[in-house]
Amino acid sequence: MTDTRGPDELGQGGNPLGTKAAPPKQRRFGLRTLVVSVAAVTFLLGAVAGGAFIYVNHEVGSIQRVPVKFLSRDGAAGTTILLTASQVGPTGLGGTSQIPTGSGLIMLLHINAKKTIGGVVSIPPQTVVNVPGDGEMQLWKVEAVGGPSLLTETVNNLTGLPINHYVRIDFNHVASMVNALGGVSVTLPETEESFGHVFPQGVNHVNGTEALEYARQLSLSETGRVLRQESLVRAVLSTMDGEHILTSPWRMTSALNALSDMLTVDSTFTNSQVLSLATSLGKLSNTTFVTAPTETVNRTVIIDPVVGGALWWAIKNDSLASFAQQFPDTLTPAAP
Repeated sequence: MTDTRGPDELGQGGNPLGTKAAPPKQRRFGLRTLVVSVAAVTFLLGAVAGGAFIYVNHEVGSIQRVPVKFLSRDGAAGTTILLTASQVGPTGLGGTSQIPTGSGLIMLLHINAKKTIGGVVSIPPQTVVNVPGDGEMQLWKVEAVGGPSLLTETVNNLTGLPINHYVRIDFNHVASMVNALGGVSVTLPETEESFGHVFPQGVNHVNGTEALEYARQLSLSETGRVLRQESLVRAVLSTMDGEHILTSPWRMTSALNALSDMLTVDSTFTNSQVLSLATSLGKLSNTTFVTAPTETVNRTVIIDPVVGGALWWAIKNDSLASFAQQFPDTLTPAAP
């Protein structure tokens, strides 16, 4: 049957009188509010993320850069970074000068083609090497003679490995990094005292000041202090891995600030490469730490030509773990 009701008997929009029509304007207003709110939140999150990126990029960009010759651009088989440190004695020598005073800490950090850390190799600083243009001298003296470039060239000739980047640590700023990380853990084989602080045998969780006391213990030989520096660097890197500082905002600010003060890198090291290196630390817990094997000939310390040759080959072929299994005496002690 056809509905013959007139206009007065119909509600607005053709709805019968007595029924309630949904208010389209209110519905449109609610939808518009939701869209605007989502857009505002998205913009805010984007602004926060953008601000964080700008901050991180600024801090990494403030890391001191120095020109270094003899670096290789070939990274097809991975990346090898020459890591040194400002010379540091019992009272903390060295500084932030672009002219190094020599380095007792000489390490090769190898990142394999999968962008994970393939191994860390320490080269004893008293090793006598052939230095281009200067004859034979102990490795720790090379940087003082010819700066980062001569050290890079010398290590390249010694190992046959392409060196892709150079990094120098200023130990005067290591304490700030340790504090930014909430402290680090170091292990001692027996109870010892340094600058009035007693380090019990076993694992010690130390703050920045205690970390430097650990590295500068007066009773240690120069070789012993180098081993302590290596151990401290290892503890810092391991803690950076465990704390995931790039994803922990409350640690990121102070850690990046300390990092920018602590490091000097070669001028080809881009901000993105530095951040990529930090990301690679995620696999540090499974990393192999070894010390290049040496032997003494006529009272001169040199790299063992046979085992050393096997070590350099292992780094080139990402098989450092297998090398360490074959030559366990080369493993760097966690508790020097």
